[in-house]
Amino acid sequence: MPERVTAIVVNWNAGKHLAQCVTALINQRGIDLDVVVVDNASSDNSLEALKTYGDRVRLIQTGENLGFGRAVNRGVAVSHSAIVVAMNPDVVLQPDAVNTMVDFLDTHANVGMVGPKLKDADGQVLASCGEAPRLRDEICRKFLLHLIFPLLKFRRRSPSKPEAVAWVTGACFAVRRRVLDAVNGLDEAIFMYYEDVDLGLSINRSGWQVMYLPHAEGIHIGGESSKQALTRMLVVSEASYAYFIAKHLGQWAARLLRFLRPIEMTLRALLWGSVFLLAHNRRKEARARLRAYWFILTHGTVEEGP
Repeated sequence: MPERVTAIVVNWNAGKHLAQCVTALINQRGIDLDVVVVDNASSDNSLEALKTYGDRVRLIQTGENLGFGRAVNRGVAVSHSAIVVAMNPDVVLQPDAVNTMVDFLDTHANVGMVGPKLKDADGQVLASCGEAPRLRDEICRKFLLHLIFPLLKFRRRSPSKPEAVAWVTGACFAVRRRVLDAVNGLDEAIFMYYEDVDLGLSINRSGWQVMYLPHAEGIHIGGESSKQALTRMLVVSEASYAYFIAKHLGQWAARLLRFLRPIEMTLRALLWGSVFLLAHNRRKEARARLRAYWFILTHGTVEEGP
């Protein structure tokens, strides 16, 4: 008989963090998990540690980097559980986190998806949920006003009590399998980034609630895989953003924001050019970002809309 809950970890060169993530899943209290690792063609040794878990962990090797959404869907396809927990490999959950999320789903029939409170390595609470995007906020983002007013970016939040939200972060969430099926899984047109906001909006529109649960907790190191290919990931992020905006705010909004894109990229280039000149310890990151902004300015993005 299959476990009620399948935990799907999407890995790409996560190094030691993958073992920490999987160990925390295996040690969850009060619940037996079917743990599935979907590996997006990692080139490091992160999979070596999985050998110590034997048949406690199922490994799916894709042979290529499918991105986050497609990889989660691949894991869902081989599971038979009623609830799916999807997460990044650099998230370490507290021992009762999964049981807390599952119990909330069991006792709230109208809730389709939940997300935990995540903290960074220093213990600072991360904004792990938010509201639906608004065009005016996105226009402000093009002028980098979200750097001054961070809540403008999809109005990210970190409530102190359970609360219905538009979306929860893709770093870790629990969702009913039938809800995933109802919205056709994660949108595979989004390679990476914004797939969590897209999923939350789709679930809300299908009549289910998405809830943020601060009493389920985990640590999110954050961006470990992305740091290894920062230029490419920034370009991919902009492509995902363009697709997402066209899908949820419409083509006219996407065209307006595309028109404003050069302003944003120029401002970002000026900002990170200053970092390159003044902060020698961040020159590698600044150089990668400047390459990305130049590429986006001169080539646009891979995909501009659905």
